[in-house]
Amino acid sequence: MHSFKSLKKPPLSQEVERQLRESIIDGVFKPGEKLPSERELVDQFQVSRVTVREALKSLWRSGLIEVRRGGNAGAYVCELNADAITENFLNLVRLGRATFHDLIEARIFIEPNTARTVALKRTSGDIADLEQLLDTATELTETSCRQARLLNVGFHCEISKISRNPIVIFITESITHAYSEILIDKTSRTVGKEDVLELIRQHREILEAIIDRDGAAAYEKARFHLENTRLMYERVVDKEPV
Repeated sequence: MHSFKSLKKPPLSQEVERQLRESIIDGVFKPGEKLPSERELVDQFQVSRVTVREALKSLWRSGLIEVRRGGNAGAYVCELNADAITENFLNLVRLGRATFHDLIEARIFIEPNTARTVALKRTSGDIADLEQLLDTATELTETSCRQARLLNVGFHCEISKISRNPIVIFITESITHAYSEILIDKTSRTVGKEDVLELIRQHREILEAIIDRDGAAAYEKARFHLENTRLMYERVVDKEPV
């Protein structure tokens, strides 16, 4: 006689998480809104406080909620952002499964194509925002190269936003932020004002192609810039390991 394996229910915390996740996705709880308290969730689901905490912890790890302390303590629905993806990219590097070379190679795959697309989609408002970003980054080189670099690298993220494609935006922001976190502070002694100004100048060339609605030129300028960025960091990484 054939025997069947007994069916096992998933842990209660997974069911609590599933229902909370669905309520967030369905818009029952919107970004910025507070979820019911732990006590209320315990009463509604008829489970232990430990089970509720495990469910909330899983939602937090996935980037759907944030847990606040103090007077407004509780679990709040997050505006979706790329933080969780960025952290995963950083963990790949920390664990030795990826390098900054892998991150820049991924950027070379993605960002020139984004620049080409953006050249056809951009508005006058988009152009003004990009020009302001580069002007401010240039001014910051007089007082803080670090702040200038942090702002300047945001140029790539701002271009991705013009694509209006949330997948492209999240991937670009994640890779760029991971790349910057690894390199900017660790190369502060070897990347100086002139290096930063050269990176800004190359960004202005990409912007000019976007202003001209020249997709092919935007692609080539973006690729040239990223290849040069790779060469610059290869020069300094040997001096200051990442």
